[in-house]
Amino acid sequence: MTPTDSAEQIAQLLQDIRTGDESAAARLYALLYPEIKRLARSRLYAVGGVTSLNTTGLVNEGFLRMVERVGMAGESRAQFFAYVGKVLRSVVLDHLRASQAEKRGGDLVQVTLSQAESIAADGRDNWFLLDSALEQLRTLDHALYELVELRYFAGLTVADIAKLLGVSTRTVDRDWVKAKTWLEGLIEVAD
Repeated sequence: MTPTDSAEQIAQLLQDIRTGDESAAARLYALLYPEIKRLARSRLYAVGGVTSLNTTGLVNEGFLRMVERVGMAGESRAQFFAYVGKVLRSVVLDHLRASQAEKRGGDLVQVTLSQAESIAADGRDNWFLLDSALEQLRTLDHALYELVELRYFAGLTVADIAKLLGVSTRTVDRDWVKAKTWLEGLIEVAD
């Protein structure tokens, strides 16, 4: 199967899901399981491990959350993977919140960040700052928000994103710098 065939198949399955085909979600999940598992593994690695969650658990819980909603988001591969990134992020955040509630009585420790890219490496608490900043970015510039979802949470390369969005890599690079700058500012305001 060529990447074009795969993209067309994914778009068709997403359309089938929107029109109520109950088996389309399972077919989409089976088709994309290896890629989603790779994303889940990278998310768990980025957050430093969540003891109550493994890669398979993250993928399965993420999939259950996706199908519980009124269909899966997106009409294209890019939109779907941005959605998957968001769902995986929410699963990890929920597990981190539960872990912190157990360990610290629910109090969150805010950490000052100098760069948006260092969020995951600096510690778990920063994921909460990032989540808040991302929600603000979504209301300010939805396209930049989706770029962050694709690049940071879905783990796609600049070249992959450019191809998915039908733009140049220079455009993606420029928007990535803009998104990081906005996130950095939003995180500093929240801190």
